[in-house]
Amino acid sequence: MQEYKLCDGWQVLQDVKDCGEKAAIFSTGWNPTNSPGQVISEWEAIDRLTHLQLLFADQPYFGRELRSFNESPWWYKNEFRVPDETKGEDAVLRFEGVDYYCRVWLNGQFLGGHEGYFAPFEFEVGRLLQRGAVNTLIVKVWSPWDRDETDYKVDGMPCRMTVHEMMKGTYEHSDGFIQRDVNPVGIWGDVSLRLYKNVRIAGVPTVCAELSADRSAAEVKATVPVSARVDKSKATLRCSIFDACTGAKVDGGSAEQTLPEGKSEIGLSLSVAQPKLWNTWDRGDPNLYTVKIGVYNGDDCLEEQTCRIGIRTAEIVRTPEETTFLLNGKKIFLRGTSYFPDVYVSRMSREQYRRDLTEMIRVGCNAVRVHVHVAKPEFYELCDELGISVIQDSDLNWVCPTTEAFTERAVRIFGDMIAKLRNHPSIICWVCMNEPDLWMMGIQMGIMKKVEPMPVSMMSEMPGPQLVAELKKLDPDRPYIKGSIQNFDPESGDIHNYYGSLIGEQTHYTDIYGMPEKLNTEFGFDAPAGEESLRKVPEIYNRLRALMKAGKVEELQYYQYRLLKYYIEHYRIMKYRPCSGYFQFLFTDICPQSFYGVYDWWGVLKLGLKAMEESNGPLGVFMEYKDKPVAIWVVNDLPETYAGCVVEWTVTDGAGKLLLDGRKTVDLSEDCAVRLCDFAFDVDASETYRICFDLKDGEGNRLARNVYDNAFRHPAHPKGHPGDMSHELGMRVFGT
Repeated sequence: MQEYKLCDGWQVLQDVKDCGEKAAIFSTGWNPTNSPGQVISEWEAIDRLTHLQLLFADQPYFGRELRSFNESPWWYKNEFRVPDETKGEDAVLRFEGVDYYCRVWLNGQFLGGHEGYFAPFEFEVGRLLQRGAVNTLIVKVWSPWDRDETDYKVDGMPCRMTVHEMMKGTYEHSDGFIQRDVNPVGIWGDVSLRLYKNVRIAGVPTVCAELSADRSAAEVKATVPVSARVDKSKATLRCSIFDACTGAKVDGGSAEQTLPEGKSEIGLSLSVAQPKLWNTWDRGDPNLYTVKIGVYNGDDCLEEQTCRIGIRTAEIVRTPEETTFLLNGKKIFLRGTSYFPDVYVSRMSREQYRRDLTEMIRVGCNAVRVHVHVAKPEFYELCDELGISVIQDSDLNWVCPTTEAFTERAVRIFGDMIAKLRNHPSIICWVCMNEPDLWMMGIQMGIMKKVEPMPVSMMSEMPGPQLVAELKKLDPDRPYIKGSIQNFDPESGDIHNYYGSLIGEQTHYTDIYGMPEKLNTEFGFDAPAGEESLRKVPEIYNRLRALMKAGKVEELQYYQYRLLKYYIEHYRIMKYRPCSGYFQFLFTDICPQSFYGVYDWWGVLKLGLKAMEESNGPLGVFMEYKDKPVAIWVVNDLPETYAGCVVEWTVTDGAGKLLLDGRKTVDLSEDCAVRLCDFAFDVDASETYRICFDLKDGEGNRLARNVYDNAFRHPAHPKGHPGDMSHELGMRVFGT
């Protein structure tokens, strides 16, 4: 197969009157300056394919002018040549990423359309290509604003909700997360023309590994989608498996098949003896295998693809009492963070992903939740390689239409995500919907009493059941969460907890003391970046100037640190009683004015990161406390045992005077949480205490340290939080 990249030479125009199709922009030789009566922009050259806001907006993260990018469609044009000697060869035109709707023409002929932003799609174009001459590719792209807003009455008070018409978590999340005027649009992935001889691989091969009961062997099944231009074409699938580390060939085989015209599949099963299992970095090695797949006509290779797989099992034990993950048959405690590094997926690179993932590992994370978006392929490849488990959200967030038409579209796009990502061993769970049926949750929690009219349930009616049915068809063996936050749902079982944060100023993070949670997939607090970073965007800096002058930014970062530390240690102490893990929200800020991250948008750390450095490692020693000390706990999330360990502690006052010290031995079994002993002393409310714990092995080597400064003087929930929002900037203003 020969490939021509069509990533250069593009021109765009915005069709502000949306009259381009009537004016036949797609026709050969069309010129905007020779179109009487049509008010259409002229073509403008662009230097790369990326989201249009990143090309044309001075500030792509906020501003009313951004709405113009989505009020009307955009047209793209690319003119390219194909060598004359390619006559007789078939051709497919492939798009790696277009956001969100598009329609495509080649040499004046309509090829078709597509909906979505992350899934590749393609068109057969061999018979339309002009060999040895100029070909004209025209693409119409648009990502509109939602027009449907539904009015409700909550306990008699009017409430208006935006109904999301698109499966796209990167827009209209305007709660201090994504600004109201941001809605990414454009061709942002590579475009290519692929020439082939009659038969080609027509999509992502599915490679599934099934372990034997005694784990001594694995059957690897490769299912390859193919396309043939001629009926009764003969093709041979050849497949080989190699150890990705050593390069040693493990197995290989071939299967010959007669193909019908159009799309079909070829399948092949191979075997791996004594497989090396994929694990998270803290539980073993993230062992991978390289699978080389080739489609042949005799000895002539028509096309070849390579992918990496991991052999492992992932399960979820879900009862009213627990929601626990098992990796390779053993419980795994998930120490996680949520990740949504930029509103514009096109802005991310392999280097940026590697930077963030490496830092997650440094601060102890063995899991990451990809929040309401699909990342670039490089992200998942790195998670496979580095040994970080992934909980993958769909783009379905909050409120969507509960209609058969939308459900059909949602199922198709959800299926695209599964088909694109299902080979990755790092993905241990799918999330079908994020925070659906919030009003019903509010009634269950007593936050509200009555909603009129009661909306159709996304969980029980549509699209939830249909999404689950599609998932079970495409990827039946991988765990899933039907609706994230639905703690009592038998197909979900996780919770989002924002006490001391978004639930309201009247709450405090210590309210979670003693609270049993099976699995927490969101908790956190938003604290602004430091002054040096904020000065880079004058509008944000000026909006928070009074806050900074009053020293409140430092206070907010300190509160974020204390909240995160308290939450993380609470979940560590409650390990498997019943908590099976947690996901802090978020690791990095999604844009300059959204502040949930422990790193700001520029990659500068906040004080909140210190909580993860102190409390998120696989080995930890923790104090149970609220307003006074209660107990000492030691937690081991590793698969190793540690016999003859020693915990040492000291308590000093504000002047450095030693008030208390002690030591106690402990044997740590693998994957355990041990209540070491009671830990109590009289607390003087006027005194400042420093409490230091060291966990050492039998030879005196330090395994973990934890320090508490002023632990019993908890900072108050900051006044004005969550409070006021500047919707012009899409940011919280913290009561300023």
